[in-house]
Amino acid sequence: MAVPLHAFTADAPPVLPCWIHGRAFISLNQRFVEVRDRNGKVLRRTPRCGKDEIAEAQASARAALPVWAAKSARERHEFLARWGNALESHAAHFARLLREETRKSEAAAEKEVAASVAVLRTPAHPCPDSCLDAGRIVSRAWGRRRPLADAARLFAPILAAGSVIIANPCASAPSAAFALCELSARIGLPPGVVNLVFADRKTVDKGQES
Repeated sequence: MAVPLHAFTADAPPVLPCWIHGRAFISLNQRFVEVRDRNGKVLRRTPRCGKDEIAEAQASARAALPVWAAKSARERHEFLARWGNALESHAAHFARLLREETRKSEAAAEKEVAASVAVLRTPAHPCPDSCLDAGRIVSRAWGRRRPLADAARLFAPILAAGSVIIANPCASAPSAAFALCELSARIGLPPGVVNLVFADRKTVDKGQES
């Protein structure tokens, strides 16, 4: 449930930022979604993004698109493989995030991380909605059941084809997807190839039209 908050206070749960142009992007929106653990404790909050955040993500993606599309297929696959290797090296951290936010068992969380690593290392999977044309800005949203695996499944073929993405994960289970974006910077993925916001579909669509 979105809750109005009037200030960022020291004793409030931390706010997870967006990820735009290769770095954390703080939203000034004062409406948030609470991220709770299995006991109902509020772990963190995600902002309800609006047109300003979408505009920033669009500008970031547009700037990155020609750089990324100009890379060879082999170069793009090498980036994705490095991303998968980095994810594997931080598997325990990602499994913990999944357990916290989705109530998965330890075994289920570890399995999801392993599946995500495999997808990034071998991204030659059909992309949903036939989005494999190079040179596109692609927006994708997904739910909370498999937040990391769905992120990897969407990112890998889109990026492998030379397109860039504005990701919109479930706001109540966002941390694994955000951490995956952080890892993309560590492996040298060009800024703006992957952007992440928390917005409803209508807001994203309006941003694309403007």
